[in-house]
Amino acid sequence: MTANADDYANREIVTTRLFDAPRELVFRAWTEPDHLAKWWGPKGFTNTFHEFDPRPGGTWRFVMHGPNGTDYPNEIVFVEIASPERLVLDHVSLPKFRLTVSFEEVAGKTKVTFRQLFDSPETYGRIKSLALPGNEENFDKLASELAAMGAGSHEMLMSRVVLAPRELVWKAWTDSVHLAKWWGPRGFSSPRCELDLRVGGKLHVDMQHPDGTVRPMIGQFLEIVPPERLVFTAMPLDPNGKPLFEATNAVDFRQEGPMTRINVRATVEKIHDPIALRFLTGRDQGWAESLYRLADVVDEMVGSPPGRASSPLSLNKT
Repeated sequence: MTANADDYANREIVTTRLFDAPRELVFRAWTEPDHLAKWWGPKGFTNTFHEFDPRPGGTWRFVMHGPNGTDYPNEIVFVEIASPERLVLDHVSLPKFRLTVSFEEVAGKTKVTFRQLFDSPETYGRIKSLALPGNEENFDKLASELAAMGAGSHEMLMSRVVLAPRELVWKAWTDSVHLAKWWGPRGFSSPRCELDLRVGGKLHVDMQHPDGTVRPMIGQFLEIVPPERLVFTAMPLDPNGKPLFEATNAVDFRQEGPMTRINVRATVEKIHDPIALRFLTGRDQGWAESLYRLADVVDEMVGSPPGRASSPLSLNKT
């Protein structure tokens, strides 16, 4: 399968994603069948591998099982394997295309560029509307598998100091009226904020995006030691009410003279949907913005101008 540069636009689909994982690990996810079988294909698809011979001229034969029960036999021939930089494969069963995958190291992460060059503009035209969203779902599943392989950071440590007594800061965290004013990134609101402040008690916070989208979050209190420590679970839900991921948040409040230091440890325990990885890429910024908003709420509670309680924020990922 060859092509001139001037007809690529009518035959080629390109999908790119930056993954929070080292290049060698991403390459392993593409070339080790135990990992590849778990993520290959759009959302809802599974795989049965019958042959996997990763060398130039080697064959990869497998069946993709669709969510509706339909089976899709596939046969691919390896053309080039340059670890950990590049893969070239020919999809010799229909639809026919050459797949070229490049792996670029970017500051400890890996940029994957996925190029499908079809055998004709007609094939491209038939497949494009399915391949574009399918490739993104494929990459979502790859991100989830990389996370399971140990990539990325599932724990975040963040510290902030506010100029207010610890009891007041505790109240800002545990009173639903105050919590609703600062929970979430800048521009977000919380039209629903319900807390049952007891061990085993539930919490439910709906975060509303500036565009009107509502993102529900439910959880449960695990530990309550006023005004020193608060531990609770958090589980964001998708529009159908299904969990995206489960996290445990441990918050410690330490009095330092007239100030209170807030230490947050946020740990993702389980990922239910690969799309959660997209949300988690903005987790650190979201927490930072929430804590800045908390400082403003504490200012209001002590009757000071906004910004009085603000202080530098430190963040550490493990």
